[in-house]
Amino acid sequence: MPGALEGIRVLDCTQIIAGPLAASLLSEMGADVVKVEPLEGEPWRLQAEVIPKESKNFLVQNRGKRGIALNFKDPRAAPIRDRLIASADVLITNYRPGVPEALGIDYESARSVNPTIIYAENTAFGKHGPDAMRRGYDIVAQAMSGLSTSNPNLQNGLPMPVAFAPADVVTGYALAWAITAALYHRQRTGEGQAINSSLLLSALALQAGSREVVALDEPIRKQKLEHLAEARTRGASMEEIIRERRRFTPELSGNIYYRPYKTRDSYLVVGCLGPGPRARFRDALGITDPRYEPGFDPARLHDVAAELVRVCEEKFLQRTNAEWLAYLDQFDIACGPVRFVEELFDDPQVAANGFIEEYDHTLLGPMRGPAPVVQMSATPTRIQRASPALGEHTDEVLREAGFDDAEIARFRAERLVG
Repeated sequence: MPGALEGIRVLDCTQIIAGPLAASLLSEMGADVVKVEPLEGEPWRLQAEVIPKESKNFLVQNRGKRGIALNFKDPRAAPIRDRLIASADVLITNYRPGVPEALGIDYESARSVNPTIIYAENTAFGKHGPDAMRRGYDIVAQAMSGLSTSNPNLQNGLPMPVAFAPADVVTGYALAWAITAALYHRQRTGEGQAINSSLLLSALALQAGSREVVALDEPIRKQKLEHLAEARTRGASMEEIIRERRRFTPELSGNIYYRPYKTRDSYLVVGCLGPGPRARFRDALGITDPRYEPGFDPARLHDVAAELVRVCEEKFLQRTNAEWLAYLDQFDIACGPVRFVEELFDDPQVAANGFIEEYDHTLLGPMRGPAPVVQMSATPTRIQRASPALGEHTDEVLREAGFDDAEIARFRAERLVG
C-alpha cells in the first residue's frame, strides 16, 4: 500500500537538523524527497566523518532521501534551480533571513515559478526583530529561551544544554506537521502558502513556565525578575541563582514521586502524577507524607521534605533493580530501568514492536535504526532508503527534470552540479 504522501515531491534545501529532519519525516510518509546540497556537501555531512563525506549526524537526519549536489550560488545554475522548484510540491529552507532571497529560493521567487508551492522556512529566532539576522543553533535557542535553565544540568557551574537538540527536533516535527496540513489545504483549495517556524519559539513552547495564568503567575514572574536583577548585580553564581529561585516554587521541595533512584545494583525511575498514583507509591514503600495531611504547617516543609527524600533513597538501596520493578508493578506504579541507548537494540520490548529496522547505505552497507515514529494501517509509513551519498542521484533527478545527458555533462564540466 502507498504512503499517505505518495506522489508528493519535496525539495529539501536545508542543513543541520530541524529542516533535514522535517524532510526525512515526510519521506517516511511516502514523499519523494530530493536533498539539495552544495558541491562540497552540507556542513552536517562533514562534521565528524566516519568515512570521507559521511557522518553519523548526516546519516540520522537525512534518511529516506535522494540527493543532488548543486551550486546555487552560481547564476548559471538558475535554470536548474527553477526547473527543480517547478516540479516540486514542497520547498523547505532554513537559512538566515536574506539568504534564500540571494539564492533565489525565497517564497516570492519560488511561487513565481510554481504558484501552488508549499514553502516551509525555518529560522533561528524568527524573521523579524533585533535578533533576526544573528546566526543561531539549537544551543543558542536553548539558552536564549530559558530552556537550558528551566531544569538545569550544571557542570562546573555552567548551565549545559539538553544534548539531543530539543529545539531542532521539535521544530522538525512541527514543520512536517504544518506541511501535511498545508498540502491538505491545497488539495481542497488549490492554494499554496508559506510556513514559518523558528528554534526560539519551539524552545519556548517546550516549557511549562512559558504559560501564565495572569492573575496567579504574573506577580511571581515579576518577583523572579527582580531577584535575577539583584543576583546578577551582586555577581551571584549560577548555582546560587538556581538555589535561591527555589523559594518561588516550594511545591517542588522534597520530590519523591517523579524522579530517579539508585538501587542496590543500578538505577530506575518512578513516575507518580496525581493523588492516586502517589498514594500507591506511599503504600508500596510503607511511608506517610505529612504534606498531604490536613493542617500541615508550611513552616515544616523543608525539614519534612528532606526527611522524606532521605527515607525513600535509603529504601531503594535495599533491593536490586529487578526486585524493585517486580514489586512496584504489583502496585501499578509507573517505573522503569535507566538504560543507555545501546541496550535498546536487543531489548525484547523493542524487538516485539519492530521499533528497530534494517536498511542499506550505498557506501556503508547495512544499517539499523529506529522505525518511523508512527505506524499507519491504510497508508503505511516506511524507511524508503538510507541517506544519500553526496550527489548520488544528481543525474537521475536532472533527467526527471527534463535535462538530457549532454546538458548534464555540460553542467558537470561547468561545476554547476556534482
